[in-house]
Amino acid sequence: MPLAIAQFMAAATFFTVALLHTFIWARRPVYTAHLLFALTATGSGANAIAELYFYRATTIGTFNTAFKWSNSINALWFVALVWFVVAYTGGWSQKRRLPQVLTAIFVSASLANAVMPFGFLYREITALRTVTLPWGESLSLAQGTTNPWRFLTDLAFVGVFVLVVRGAMRLYRQGEMRRAFLFGGSLTLYLLFLLVQAYLVDTGVVASPYLFTYGFLLVVFVMSFDLAGEVVRSATLSEEVRANENRWRSLLENVQLLVAGIDREGLFDYANPFFTKVTGFTAAEVVGKPFTDFLPAEMQEERRRVFEDAMRGHLRTSLESRLRTKASGERTIVWSNVLLHDAAGDITGLLGIAADTTEQRNAETARDEALEKVENTLQEVEALKSRLEEEVVYLRDEIKHIGRFDEIIGQSDALKYVLHRVEQVAPLDTTVLIEGETGVGKELFARAIHSHGARKKRPLVKINCATLPASLIEAELFGHERGAFTGATRTRRGRFELADGGTLFLDEVGELPLELQGKLLRVLQDGELERVGGDQTFKVDVRVIAATNRKLQKEVEQGRFREDLYYRLHVYPITVPTLRQRKEDVPLLVHAFVERFGQNQGKRIDQISPQVMEELQQYDWPGNVRELENVIERAVITTRDNKLRLAARLLAGNAHSPSEDGIHRGSLEDVQRDYIKEILEQVGWRIEGKGGAAELLELHPNTLRFRMRKLGIERPNGHTSRTRT
Repeated sequence: MPLAIAQFMAAATFFTVALLHTFIWARRPVYTAHLLFALTATGSGANAIAELYFYRATTIGTFNTAFKWSNSINALWFVALVWFVVAYTGGWSQKRRLPQVLTAIFVSASLANAVMPFGFLYREITALRTVTLPWGESLSLAQGTTNPWRFLTDLAFVGVFVLVVRGAMRLYRQGEMRRAFLFGGSLTLYLLFLLVQAYLVDTGVVASPYLFTYGFLLVVFVMSFDLAGEVVRSATLSEEVRANENRWRSLLENVQLLVAGIDREGLFDYANPFFTKVTGFTAAEVVGKPFTDFLPAEMQEERRRVFEDAMRGHLRTSLESRLRTKASGERTIVWSNVLLHDAAGDITGLLGIAADTTEQRNAETARDEALEKVENTLQEVEALKSRLEEEVVYLRDEIKHIGRFDEIIGQSDALKYVLHRVEQVAPLDTTVLIEGETGVGKELFARAIHSHGARKKRPLVKINCATLPASLIEAELFGHERGAFTGATRTRRGRFELADGGTLFLDEVGELPLELQGKLLRVLQDGELERVGGDQTFKVDVRVIAATNRKLQKEVEQGRFREDLYYRLHVYPITVPTLRQRKEDVPLLVHAFVERFGQNQGKRIDQISPQVMEELQQYDWPGNVRELENVIERAVITTRDNKLRLAARLLAGNAHSPSEDGIHRGSLEDVQRDYIKEILEQVGWRIEGKGGAAELLELHPNTLRFRMRKLGIERPNGHTSRTRT
């Protein structure tokens, strides 16, 4: 009898709590968690009554009927619990695959329980086990064979446990630590208690009724208290929201700015008093009307497209417009716009706040003197912009070339000596002349000098004197004024001005035309220059680093290079050793190039045979490091595994010579390179003029120069051009 009283009292408590939370949900349907919590409480109350009936059963049939009802209720109770966890912990926005799987298992278990003779827990109930409670009351429990399909519900029980833990962690990460501990702690302890106590009762270790009902009663009290507190907090928040809404409405109604709300359909849903004051329309004449009706006809279609873009999330936050007034006039308005969203984050409309700038616009038209100052300022800004654009264009081009070598690679004594010379001169502003054959990396050493000097925060500006025709080198070096020659549509600063405060690298300075060498000497001596087509003198502060693959002393003796310019450049000469002078550096360079090109091409090459390395070291490398780099790049391209293989044998003087059958085995670029070099050698390296290489190849001279630069073709040291005819 005491057990029956306890079961009915527990059921009454559950039903009361369920009714309370159902009322809360009915008042505010957004409180989905309250409805699901009410369903769990209802299921617990119904289960308490069902338990009482099978406890009192005297036959297997009577017991089985009540026991199956209890199991069906429990399965549906788990469904309600799963979705309560989702709703309470804010899991609606998360992936819901686990709750859906658990729901399918428990619903299937409930249906199976109805059709299976002894439910989904037992295959057969063979007898009733009588348990006597301490106060003398007896109750019946089942004894029989377990259903093999029961493992599915046991697995689902573990899934519920995982879902609860995940939900508690979600609350904790959101900063809801109190709710996380109340929710996670109470449900976790209850589920563990349910698992342990059910096992002990079913195995007969403990002679007691199932205490699920009373365990969940404690959970109900804890969660009901928390849910009720949430309602109170929500009501308090609503009061605060209403108070804030009143404050904002008061502000919008009294602010001396135009405020208008537009819904998703493009209709006005709000206009503040200042809006009606400025336009002359009443609020009734505005609200419900398309916003385009209040714009000039020529603006309506364009502004409709702007609004449609805003409703797709592409908002123009600031917008100037004209607004029609009731008196057939127009006002100039500057709008600041924000999008409005609902609780789900969907766009519901747009709120615009605007200032009437009509008077300011009218006043501006009368300020000729102010406009003139603005024009002057704009011209100055345009000049600065032009200067910055030129620097950006130059630096963008330079960035493509920076990093040709990741670092100066080598440990030979010859290289160490050059690096020592670089360290000595780098901190100074001394003019440096870097000499060496083609491909030894003269530009790399120039960058090293610049990057270790006092001017390293300013750009290193580069010009290759061999790649530009004489007519363009002067303009590139010293700049030109607008109209100085055909195509000079604007004033342009030269490389010396770009390098002001920094360093100018004159590559292949030996190719500089004789008529320009005097101008260069003046800049080096006096720091002054004049642009092409101009008469204004500009002062520049530039450190000059020059490089050449020619013997400038011989060029002076043969009258092709000014002696005074030579001595002005030859202040601190540095001779970069050829690769054949530092062959001990070849293995280091090879490994560095293989690693770099392998990464670029997505290959892993970690083996280089001694035969290949010996062949690379024995070769004389007339093209120096550049030629080695090209050979390794081709080798990496053609290598199919992790062992480096050369694309072609390195023959004396030429890595791409024809084979014995007369067929060229190199790439298309190699064929082009060899053919162009052959033509150039036939005409004595003369590019332009009658009988020049450009005429024989049927190419424009500038096109030929571009291809030579692209293919790495350079005039050999000491080679002189034939006299034009």
